[in-house]
Amino acid sequence: MTLLAVERVSKSFAGNRVLNEVSFDVRAGEVLALVGENGAGKSTVLSLITGLLPPDSGRVVYDGAPVSAWSPHRARALGIGSVHQELSLNPHQTVAENVFLGQWPARRGLVLRRDLVRRARPLLARVGLDADPLARAGRLPLGQQQLVELAKALASSPRLLILDEATSALDDDQVACVFKVVDELRAAGSSVIMVSHRMGELFAVADRLTVLKDGEVMATRERAETGHDDIVHLMIGRELSDLFPPKAGEAGTPAGAAPAGGDAAAIPSEREIAAEKEAAEDSAGGATPVPAGAPVLRARGLTVPGACAGVDLDLEPGRIIGLGGLQGQGQRAVLRALFGLVRHTGRVEVDGRPARLASPREAIRRRVAYVPEDRKVEGLHVAQTVRANLSLTNLGVVTPGRRLGTVDRGAEARLVADLVERMRIKVTGPEQEARRLSGGNQQKVALARWLPSEPRVLLLAEPTRGIDVGTKREIYHLLRRLADSGVAVLVTSGDTMELVGLCDEVAVMYEGAVVDRLSGGDLTEERLVRASVTGAVAHA
Repeated sequence: MTLLAVERVSKSFAGNRVLNEVSFDVRAGEVLALVGENGAGKSTVLSLITGLLPPDSGRVVYDGAPVSAWSPHRARALGIGSVHQELSLNPHQTVAENVFLGQWPARRGLVLRRDLVRRARPLLARVGLDADPLARAGRLPLGQQQLVELAKALASSPRLLILDEATSALDDDQVACVFKVVDELRAAGSSVIMVSHRMGELFAVADRLTVLKDGEVMATRERAETGHDDIVHLMIGRELSDLFPPKAGEAGTPAGAAPAGGDAAAIPSEREIAAEKEAAEDSAGGATPVPAGAPVLRARGLTVPGACAGVDLDLEPGRIIGLGGLQGQGQRAVLRALFGLVRHTGRVEVDGRPARLASPREAIRRRVAYVPEDRKVEGLHVAQTVRANLSLTNLGVVTPGRRLGTVDRGAEARLVADLVERMRIKVTGPEQEARRLSGGNQQKVALARWLPSEPRVLLLAEPTRGIDVGTKREIYHLLRRLADSGVAVLVTSGDTMELVGLCDEVAVMYEGAVVDRLSGGDLTEERLVRASVTGAVAHA
């Protein structure tokens, strides 16, 4: 039985067609994965289903009847719930108040807080969230806030649940809780539409996968009859094996051989990526990785109270080091300490000399750059323009004589144009607001703003969270180019495949300490996961 059908739907904005006769259906009791790059049309389709937008042509059929006078309120009333990557919580209200937002139990105009808390507890338990219902939602970690969003969607007992990048901020245990909810809904005859750029999650839970590309449906595949490579090829026309660049030394490029900046800091073209792959294949079996130089940054006994303790790291030019482990094991604290954002103890050296990284100003002076996990809160000024975001961290370049009260608009325009071109940022112009960009292009801006300062150490937290496969590929190749030009890169990621495919070495953290270091043949998904969940040496 079909619960939802999208029939020959088209949609245009300002003459630009973003959906072209899109058709697919969702059966009762199934999980359908909607797959595609950013800009493929997924968000527009979901907006049509949830009543945020009307179609220009075609129709949406729900429960056997074409929808008319469709709106978000009517969609919710008929049993369509949704959870999006972008949070819709009120951070100043309690968890319980957010779960039942718009449907608070009341008597004579007074909210019954006791009833609110009583009804919220089982929903929070269902999504695996052990949080005080009376806690302010904005004080919870990002992953827990995402679970509150899920509990909020479940409060209306949906027949169709839409999960739009709803797991992007979650660790493995939290993702397992979401999958448990999805299985419960499927067993009860409800349906789920799932959007995620984590391919492994889609294949773990979906029954079918519908692929969108450039606003059109490329194909719908049964999960049991397809694989990762087939889906990626439908999405972007390339194989999954092209996703990651060769590691240090694999393509015959000496690690740390050239200074940072210039063309080495630009996102490579398709031709350049193909050349890198060909060089790696030609040198396979005969190339010996070139040893990296002395560490640019060395940490010994790095400790952030309540987060991590006794962490030792050597960040060498030409190498990408990963911090692995389950979410919340201290990885984020390490990056924030090295950028001077949190108080820490231990010994940190830059170029062999003691460095007191007590503030971001001091870290930047030492040419340490940081791209945080939450690009919309910490990484960018989303209400500001692309121009402002790219020039704010480069005032020394755009102010004549370093007089910060005066900006050389010509120098600023040249800087912004150069970064937009080098990073292949898709913008309508430099005055476009950052919040109007796709997630992938926002991340490119967050990275690009550091390039003119030619950082020697680059710290990145979840650099590809919520980004499509094509943009991930661009960022992976950019990071490798930066490493090849002499930058020491430190990355945290909850994506095991990303750490294995991108990093030269991964330090696995468990309960705030490094419990294992994996490189070469030891760096596999199995060994990384084993160390992450047990805290034991993976290859012992």
